[in-house]
Amino acid sequence: MSYYPIDTHATVREFEAAGIETRQAEAIVKAMTWSRNDLVTKTDLAEFATKRDFERFATKEDLERLNSRLDSLSAKMERFATKAYLEKFATKEDLNRFATKEDLERFATKEDLVVLRAEMAAMKSDLEKQIGSAVNKMLVCMISMSALIVGLMKYL
Repeated sequence: MSYYPIDTHATVREFEAAGIETRQAEAIVKAMTWSRNDLVTKTDLAEFATKRDFERFATKEDLERLNSRLDSLSAKMERFATKAYLEKFATKEDLNRFATKEDLERFATKEDLVVLRAEMAAMKSDLEKQIGSAVNKMLVCMISMSALIVGLMKYL
């Protein structure tokens, strides 16, 4: 704080001229010098913050609104998947190990398998008929040969 000296002698003389006793005038001037040392000047006040300075800072209400928004964002963030949660799922590398659409086009579809089964059933039926016919012919041949062998043995 700044100190502004006063002419105490002149001030005491002014009080005396106004009709105040010397001892009282001196006491008043002494009290004035003490109190003047505690007075604040404009220069002293310039060092302190003004209302305009405080307007730049957050108020209690601003902090409460911010805290409320943070709580809201925190609640929303809890709905997002965490890295640990996402690690449970397949990665791109995992998916690359599977067949692509082009790969699958080289394989038979369910419809292809139905047609193939029907064709195989028809072929099986034909094969069974052919085997049956071949077995019958072989039996006829065996019977005929047996008869020939028996006939030959009678002649021998």
